[in-house]
Amino acid sequence: MFSRIFNGTVLRGAWVALAVLTGHTLQGQEIWTLQRCIDHAFEHNLTLQEARLGEVSAAIGEEAAVGAFLPSLNASASHGYNFGQTIDPFTNQFATARIRSNSFGLSSGLTLFNGFTNHLNLERARLSALRASVGVEQVGNNVALTIAAAFLNVLFQDEFITVAQVNRDATARQVERVARLVEAGAAAPADLLDVEAQLAADEANVVATENAAYLARLNLTQLLQLPADAAAGLEVARPADSDLEALVVPASPAAAVQHALSNFPEIKAAEYAVEDAIIGERLAAAGRMPRAFMSYSMGTGYSGARQTPVGNPTTQEIELGTININDTLAFLLTTEQEYYENFETVAFGEQVRDNRNQSLFFSLSVPIFNGFAIRSNVKRAEVETLRAEYRLEQARQSLTQTVEQAWADALAAKSTLAAQERALAAAEAAFENTSKRFEAGAVTAIDYADARTRLDNARVNRLRALYDLAFKSRILDFYSGAPLTFR
Repeated sequence: MFSRIFNGTVLRGAWVALAVLTGHTLQGQEIWTLQRCIDHAFEHNLTLQEARLGEVSAAIGEEAAVGAFLPSLNASASHGYNFGQTIDPFTNQFATARIRSNSFGLSSGLTLFNGFTNHLNLERARLSALRASVGVEQVGNNVALTIAAAFLNVLFQDEFITVAQVNRDATARQVERVARLVEAGAAAPADLLDVEAQLAADEANVVATENAAYLARLNLTQLLQLPADAAAGLEVARPADSDLEALVVPASPAAAVQHALSNFPEIKAAEYAVEDAIIGERLAAAGRMPRAFMSYSMGTGYSGARQTPVGNPTTQEIELGTININDTLAFLLTTEQEYYENFETVAFGEQVRDNRNQSLFFSLSVPIFNGFAIRSNVKRAEVETLRAEYRLEQARQSLTQTVEQAWADALAAKSTLAAQERALAAAEAAFENTSKRFEAGAVTAIDYADARTRLDNARVNRLRALYDLAFKSRILDFYSGAPLTFR
């Protein structure tokens, strides 16, 4: 999924470029490049995993919207006993004894027309899937930016360690030189104490920079969802100096703004929100349309009160009365009636077969007046559409300002780097001169320490400017959509 998402408009090569810069590895060691860090974060970051659930939910919603076009089908069954007088539903006769009954049914319904509500809901569900997708892209952007910042901070802190170690080693050499001068009586013992104090400060600075580097690695480790004990051995790939120095800032942010407005998930999400609001208007207006439904049902049942005679009937002659002709002549009227003495309950299967029934109904509902509810819903939907359009314009303005600020930051970082390089060159020249004079005994150890402090500051400021430019230029590349493949 992430391969598809981040191969396109999300990172577009901005982070690839930095990953390429940091792609150098050391023999025999497992090196974490920026690309590997981002890949690992895409697979393990909990925020991204949660965003992916939005895509799953959207897919479920789309499936449900498709299912709304299909007829419903439901089966039912019951089993019960009746005590006391009742009318048996299958014999239509009064029954007073306990009666067992069963019923079985199958029903189906289909919406024939509902103002195209199902079509609009399906369109909205598909749009929701697109919104979920750009939501994942947006979260991925934030994760990638965070990882890149943490990655560069590790590199930056490692550079501090190198500077601190170089300074410590240089001071250690001065301690050895001054100690020899003191032994020879060519320097005062106070000079040795001064450089020894500087060496102790340098050693403390090495420890401090190592702690800062460990904290930077711990931060990156936590962002990668790795165990905390992995921070100490986390090795990151450092870019070549030539790659860091070959950073280009465009003369104008126009291209980056245009690409960002056309491709970034923030804008796509706002555009989809406008489309969703328009669908909401059409759904609200659909409330004015008639509704047509069809239903079909089929059922059968069993009753313990339904019985059938057993054996042969018995014939009995019954007197109906007499007809008198006159006082002396009369006729006796009789009839024969058959009856059964024994009965048994009709078999379950036979009753289920004989009691089958079916029904088919069509219904139509036409809204005439509903207390202005539909009218109010339409008006509210129109307001939501206007709100979504305003939010889209706000998103465009915000992104435009963000890209323009990123360009200005990169341009300022480039100028700052040039100034810091000039300051470093001057500090190096001044320190070299002070070192020579200190070795010649022309200046004190305090003067030497002051010159070294200025050089340290110049080195740190130059490194800070260099990595600041690296990060800010990559952000600008990110907005520009450089034509590089992420994976």
